[in-house]
Amino acid sequence: MRETIVTKSPRRGRKILAFAAVILVLVALVSGAVAFLARQDLVASTADMSGAPLRLATTDGDRVFILTSQWKTYQRRYGGSGRGSSGYSVTHTDLLVDLWAFDARNARPLWRRRVLQERKGVNSGRTLLGAQGGVIWVLDGRRLAGFSPTDGALVADAAAIEAANPALRGLLPSEAQYYHFDTAGLSFWAADGRAWRLAGPGLKFVAAPEKPQPAPDIGIPARISGGVGTYAFYERGLDIGRRWLGLLDQAEARTFLTNRAIGGIDPSGHPRVRLWSAEIVQRQTFFGPRAEYANFAPLPESPEFLHAGLLSDNRTDQPILLRQPDSVLVLHRDRLGKGGHLRLTRIAGPAGRVVWTADLPIEALEAVLPGEESIVLYGRRDERRNLRRADDPNTVSVGQLVAVDLASGRVGAYGFRVKPTKAGDIPPSSTRLDDAR
Repeated sequence: MRETIVTKSPRRGRKILAFAAVILVLVALVSGAVAFLARQDLVASTADMSGAPLRLATTDGDRVFILTSQWKTYQRRYGGSGRGSSGYSVTHTDLLVDLWAFDARNARPLWRRRVLQERKGVNSGRTLLGAQGGVIWVLDGRRLAGFSPTDGALVADAAAIEAANPALRGLLPSEAQYYHFDTAGLSFWAADGRAWRLAGPGLKFVAAPEKPQPAPDIGIPARISGGVGTYAFYERGLDIGRRWLGLLDQAEARTFLTNRAIGGIDPSGHPRVRLWSAEIVQRQTFFGPRAEYANFAPLPESPEFLHAGLLSDNRTDQPILLRQPDSVLVLHRDRLGKGGHLRLTRIAGPAGRVVWTADLPIEALEAVLPGEESIVLYGRRDERRNLRRADDPNTVSVGQLVAVDLASGRVGAYGFRVKPTKAGDIPPSSTRLDDAR
């Protein structure tokens, strides 16, 4: 009897082992990737402001409140827990709505409250209405809710309002168009067409009077720029007693002297300007006294500014005025065209001395919130969509909350290109001030 003896090649055995090792590594990588995707966000959108920001003096300090919305897209794996079971993955998208509180001195976030988390939600109809009687009133797209300015705790909802006002049971509106907030506080049109107004502290609503009186402890959100953009916060100048102070170039000064009148601001047609003063002369006409302007002269210490205007808060046509020292704020750019950022310079009279200049991580301004010790700005700048590829031309617009100390010009900033986190968690700012320019 003959036996066939087969001797396996050692080289062939090593190849088989190597191939098996590669397969195992690939399986591990795929499994890890699936597990990673099951836990992590696939698409992390920026947190975008809904409505307008609100600045409010509280017992804990000066605060800025912002309502944001953000999409969270993630993948979740179902089944496949046993050996050999493949399972399947499903991609979900949630809408996250959060109320934030920031320190107005430095733009540092203090708390974040999850107002709403909705699967496949519709991102509309949500706004921060205002503050009255120590309550921040928010419309979340479905209902009216009130939050504590101290820690963001829910202190009022539809059920509590209806319990305190039986006549409003089932009549509270959910659409933003029926709500109004002014110096007299919160008001709305109920579903039956009757007008109601919040009567001071607490949750008592009364029939809205025809001529409501201003209420105490009212906080009204900033007036945002809308479609006007940064120009909404530009002013040419202002009258100060018998003198005019404003931004001009030499050609405009000649034109205004000839016309004996001040024209509108034109940063695009006259990109380089400085601070000038002029004498205001009252001339009697058939229609009464008329102000005319003469003796134009540049302030001797004023530098030139690029694409500039005197900063206002967009509520009136008057620039923001500061004291100690008496001064104005000039909003200008570091360069024209794409990639240019805004700067803010404090100029003191009477010679036009520069007190400080602050570089801002903002390309387009949307809201201005002045205060006694700081000025808070909300705007946006374009950032690379793919941070790992410097050659990627695609960009994403990112919201920026910036606080500027009025005494020193020190800047604090919070960028809203943040990862969707658990309710209440505060992600670190996406903006570093060393990369603001």
